[in-house]
Amino acid sequence: MPDRSGSTPLQPPASRSGGTARFFVTYAFYPLLLAATLGMFATSLALHWDLARVFMVLAAVRLVLLLTVERLHPARPAWKMTWPSFRRDLKYMAVNGGTAALLRYGLGWLALDLSRFNTGIVSGMPMAVEFLGVLLSFEFVQYWYHRLSHEGRGRLGAWLWKVHVPHHLPDRVYLLMHPVSHPINFVASLAIVELPLLLLGARQETLFLFNALMGLQGLVSHFNVDIKAGPMNYLLVGTELHRFHHSARIEEARNFGVLTPVWDLVFGTFSYHPDRLPAALGVAQPADYPASEEIGQVLLLPFRRDAAAPGREARSAAIP
Repeated sequence: MPDRSGSTPLQPPASRSGGTARFFVTYAFYPLLLAATLGMFATSLALHWDLARVFMVLAAVRLVLLLTVERLHPARPAWKMTWPSFRRDLKYMAVNGGTAALLRYGLGWLALDLSRFNTGIVSGMPMAVEFLGVLLSFEFVQYWYHRLSHEGRGRLGAWLWKVHVPHHLPDRVYLLMHPVSHPINFVASLAIVELPLLLLGARQETLFLFNALMGLQGLVSHFNVDIKAGPMNYLLVGTELHRFHHSARIEEARNFGVLTPVWDLVFGTFSYHPDRLPAALGVAQPADYPASEEIGQVLLLPFRRDAAAPGREARSAAIP
């Protein structure tokens, strides 16, 4: 039964149907997938494989594997993809999802290819230092753009929220709903956050590792599966953290990091509830917005002066 917060407490995996298989999915699947990604990185270096090609193959294989596991072992069946929601997702993919995915993976491939000629801030540093420089720089810019999209004040803050809110309109979070977003948000993310990575001058191997982890965590963060990552939640952003970012309760919809929660920890927006699921996903007052299926109305949100932003006062108060 729901607890006082309205959330549903999670039951021990072994006590639910599926037994051993569900226990494996909950506790072992994600660590093994992460280890496989790192192992593929090490193998590619040792055997001098084409990193750009490995990057694309790795992304495709992981997507198929994650979709299969999500279908068989959903954290909450009510959040599973349905045919109506999939048809909605296809509309957003047609508008921006496919293009954005191609741009993101294309940019990752381009960064890997151009890294042979890059000179920049981190150029020539040890690989571990390069990786940390890329990771922390990316996350710092991404964190504040993302947080201001939720909590920014004034006209700019309100506009950023209307650009970002389409991604929060769905009341269920699963792998293929990720493209449900406004194309302006994708373009801004690419321009403000990802393109500067090309200017840092990191070597090819560093960019491969960064983009491989970004691809994995981007999928896992929207994974409708009961994954228990334990202390790893303080290093990488996965489903336990990002699911609460999509909570309809404003006070717990934190966690603005996308790869690592380091800046959430630094700036006090880290929210971790391993013992429960959110009571509901989406926006606080869905009646004030068009339904996510009404894609035409959703795309017009940034251009409407009357578009509501429920809870923005509470969110804005969080920024000093």
